[in-house]
Amino acid sequence: MLTYFYLAVAIIAETTGTTLIGSTAGFTKLLPTILTLSCYALSFYLLAIVVKSMPVYLAYAIWSASGILVVTCLSVVLFNVHLNWQTIVGLTFLVLGVVLVNIFGNVH
Repeated sequence: MLTYFYLAVAIIAETTGTTLIGSTAGFTKLLPTILTLSCYALSFYLLAIVVKSMPVYLAYAIWSASGILVVTCLSVVLFNVHLNWQTIVGLTFLVLGVVLVNIFGNVH
């Protein structure tokens, strides 16, 4: 169960870093750059811990898809981005893909 907690914190750190990256102005602003890189470092560190007890393909599928979904939601809420139906369908396929990897990933 601790594995999923670490994975959740890794996802939060990665999405925070991604959300902050625009404020770095191309990594020319010191504080936002330090915060962004720290978030990414924490995320990768925790992901490395997660893959000790979870297959890397599964951890990465959950981490990357969740990151895309969270950043998309944050973009809608914080930056007033409007999603078209094609994007929504793509995000639906993304979720479906992670579900399929979870269900059938270990079948030999």
